[in-house]
Amino acid sequence: MEKVIFDTNFIRNIEPNQFLGGRSELERFSKVADLVFPDIVIEEIKNQKRKNLESKKDSFLKNPFHWLRKLDDSETKNFDIESHLTAIENNETLDYSVIKLSDYSVLEKMKDLALKKCPPFEAGEKTDKGFKDAFIYFTILEYLQSIPDKMIFFCCKDGRLTEAFKQHPNIIVIKSFDEFIKISITVFSDDYFIGKLKTKINRNITKESIIDYWVNINDNRVLLIEVDSEKNVVEVESGEIVASEKVDVYSDTITALINSMSFARTHSAIEELRPYLHFLSDNEIINVLEAANDNGQICCIIGDPDVKIFISTLYEKKKEILPPELEVDIKHMLET
Repeated sequence: MEKVIFDTNFIRNIEPNQFLGGRSELERFSKVADLVFPDIVIEEIKNQKRKNLESKKDSFLKNPFHWLRKLDDSETKNFDIESHLTAIENNETLDYSVIKLSDYSVLEKMKDLALKKCPPFEAGEKTDKGFKDAFIYFTILEYLQSIPDKMIFFCCKDGRLTEAFKQHPNIIVIKSFDEFIKISITVFSDDYFIGKLKTKINRNITKESIIDYWVNINDNRVLLIEVDSEKNVVEVESGEIVASEKVDVYSDTITALINSMSFARTHSAIEELRPYLHFLSDNEIINVLEAANDNGQICCIIGDPDVKIFISTLYEKKKEILPPELEVDIKHMLET
């Protein structure tokens, strides 16, 4: 999957109950990309929370209701902020990795950029702002060396930091998930990738042949390509084609499973469809799970190992996209 690095402003969160902010966007990113944070961003998040909690704690202790109600304030005084920060960091439900700057020889380069007022440092004569951004900048450059020939995305709203990365074509600065999707998909329409498709699928393919795409159960992108009146699906991981197939090979089997009129046909359809699960679109998966919920020839044998594994695989990988009522029904069905 693509890797997306985040600046502090995108995940800023002073609230005490969850570690990362910007959760709705991060959750969208997490389904299609690896989340990466420079260590200084993580430390800044902790520091923001620490200051907020210390302020709230002090304000709470000064509240006159403590002595008016004769409340014991010892528990508040003894509240361990550092332990709390560690706990919410450890309990963060979103998966992410942290990158660190280990080559401190870049401090000379950092100093040179600061003195010359070059990005990511501020350009004004009366300011020296930019150290944190410079630290992030060099952390990302060092990280890039560990994944050569890879393209990474940096989610940032800072103008000077964005400007600093303009000279690095394999670092794409974005401001939102929607922009990430738009840009990452355009990669599939460049001449280099179209050339791969011509070699692998059909020499008549053009960028207009890509008519749809989705994220599959492997968290890879699948492209739907129509050329010469034939539809193909292509699974892509990190810009490389890892699998492809003609849609006609498995589409009738999906229909057969959805409309199954016997236990035997359900079992055989599942066996036939299993090798093609990674090509199924979100709509196809929803249709299959709706059939599993409504069609007695499927739901009545949900306890059979092959049926249960098949349905649970689709459910676990795609439960976030299911209509709420269907999600609850399938979950209940699998648990009984």
